Amino acid sequence: MKFFHIADLHFGKMLHNVPLTETDQAYWVEQFLQAVDTYEPDAVVIAGDIYDRRVPPPEALKLFDHLLTELSRRDRSVFVIPGNHDSTVRLSHVHELLTSHHIYIADELGPELTHVTVHAEPADVTFWLLPYLFPRLVADERVLNRDDLSTYDEAARALLDNQHIDTAACNVLVAHQNVLAGGTHPEHSESETIIGGVGEIDASAFDAFDYVALGHIHNAQQMGRETVRYAGCPLYYDFSELGRSKALTLVTINGKDDIQVEKIDIPLLHELRQFTGCLDELLAEGTALTDKDRYYIQCILTDPYVPPRALEQLREVYGDALVNVKRVITQETAADNPYLTPAADRGLNTEEQFSLFYQEQRGELPDGTQERLIRRILEQQSRRGSDWAPDVKAVPQEDSRELLDYLLEMSQGTCPHESEGQVP
Repeated sequence: MKFFHIADLHFGKMLHNVPLTETDQAYWVEQFLQAVDTYEPDAVVIAGDIYDRRVPPPEALKLFDHLLTELSRRDRSVFVIPGNHDSTVRLSHVHELLTSHHIYIADELGPELTHVTVHAEPADVTFWLLPYLFPRLVADERVLNRDDLSTYDEAARALLDNQHIDTAACNVLVAHQNVLAGGTHPEHSESETIIGGVGEIDASAFDAFDYVALGHIHNAQQMGRETVRYAGCPLYYDFSELGRSKALTLVTINGKDDIQVEKIDIPLLHELRQFTGCLDELLAEGTALTDKDRYYIQCILTDPYVPPRALEQLREVYGDALVNVKRVITQETAADNPYLTPAADRGLNTEEQFSLFYQEQRGELPDGTQERLIRRILEQQSRRGSDWAPDVKAVPQEDSRELLDYLLEMSQGTCPHESEGQVP
């Protein structure tokens, strides 16, 4: 039998304030469905983090609904577990109805894991669904009712030992955890919101399973043996993922001792590009780039001092492709670092001083939303006689209400000329 192993879809994700759901993620879903038509897998495994947050936006819900509907129409079995970004209750609230359409979504954790046997040639395969677990959940009286489980590794082993697994048959575990291989950590990226030493489980806890379909880490990789694998996230969710493959994982099971893993390339709507240099060099790069629409671009500025309007100049040449700008100060330029000179001594106004302070603290330029916000605050202050109104001990209620209304408008993308659509 064959199945696609995917994970960490993160529907509803934004890339540096650029919404991806109705563009890149929707495009990926259509390309994935074409791959299903081409390779005709018996099943699709989704190893957690379907959504980017526990209360997903409507467009994310619609996209996942579309994916499940199309897989059901193609008569494919689908196995889904909630990840740490998902709400188990919301994700599985109609799981009994979906089961009648061969869509199996793990419910809340119990003493017995949801497991389904698929009858296929040359042998049946049982899929075991392990939702993201915490030790205290496994120790709860509704699960194992134990008080001796303090680590994730102990909890996972105790729960799996409690299952009645026919190790003579072929078994696939679907899990969403931070898995190590003999103490070796997986390769992470900056788009993951764990990780450190949180939730570590050694891959040996899964020795009873012939293939382990993992989610949680965004880089596709094996952990120890070839058949314990992270699928990785399907799209680029951070510039730290530059150069990584975003191929699909196709698993073919010919028997317990014959499991093949194949990587299938899939087109993406946008790739990532990153340019590094001083402002003039970045402007020249942007002017020469003729296929900007194919990319999301990050610029890294190396100037020791960057004028507050540098972001506007970069946007003029890179257009909507520019999604992030960062600053780095090299050892060579540190000696000429303007932060060593008080901003007021350089004749900068308050708005320019804020821009420099933001650059120093965050290592990147403030975007248009942030610039407009600080400008609005300064306008309020200037109406009261000075930049910071030192003679006023509290902000008047009407000013607070006005600023709050403005923030809410910005967060909903309803401000005039609002392009970013989100407040930091």
